[in-house]
Amino acid sequence: MMPDPAFDRVAIVTGGAGSLGRAIVRALARSGAAVAVADQNVTAARDVETEIVAAAGQALAIEVDVTTPESVERMVAATITRFGYVDYLVNSAGLLGPIKPLWETDDREVTAVYNVNVGAVFTCTRTVVRHMMTRRRGAVVTIASVAGKDGPKDLSIYASSKAAVIGFTKSWAKELAPHGIRVNCVSPSLIEATGMKSQMPVSFTEDSVSRIPMGRPAQAEEVANVVRFLLSDDASFVTAACYDVSGGRASY
Repeated sequence: MMPDPAFDRVAIVTGGAGSLGRAIVRALARSGAAVAVADQNVTAARDVETEIVAAAGQALAIEVDVTTPESVERMVAATITRFGYVDYLVNSAGLLGPIKPLWETDDREVTAVYNVNVGAVFTCTRTVVRHMMTRRRGAVVTIASVAGKDGPKDLSIYASSKAAVIGFTKSWAKELAPHGIRVNCVSPSLIEATGMKSQMPVSFTEDSVSRIPMGRPAQAEEVANVVRFLLSDDASFVTAACYDVSGGRASY
């Protein structure tokens, strides 16, 4: 691994041991960033850390429950203790929740999905940007979804949580621009070989793929590359954007 000195930064990736999170960690590490691999599954996070370190990168596995403010504070503190500061935050931790019509859902299911996809992103971002503001630099990328734009049938809890991501991304970008911090989100279509895909019935997956003009799911690496771009100085004038990685499914 040959780090790019121009991208020698420190990143926190929540959900960093998942399929998409791991791809994002790899992309950032290849670019020379030190990465905190934050995940509830600390064993899997340590596996990612070992992989990155073995390739001459810098990584730190951190156990975190993103729905608990105290755990998020410890995540940020551990990152700063190890690397000195935080330049980038990627909110990749997410929960699909139930695939069922509205009248079959209950409030516990709504709360569970919103706690991870909305509440935890508020907690993580609020906590990290306070540190970024003191340095007047930083970038945040949150994983949204095309579901937040087109509202798939039987997926209203997840879809509405991702619509919230798109909305608060635009608000936070305007609030944080004067502090030198950019905020964007990425809106993927179905991603191959992820935990969320494995939770979907085959018929639902097939329908999702049929709506993609390119005729296939996204690869995790394709999404990770867009995240990397949005964090990098190459995207220095990009903020408040929702970048689609959908093979043409989303067109606005």
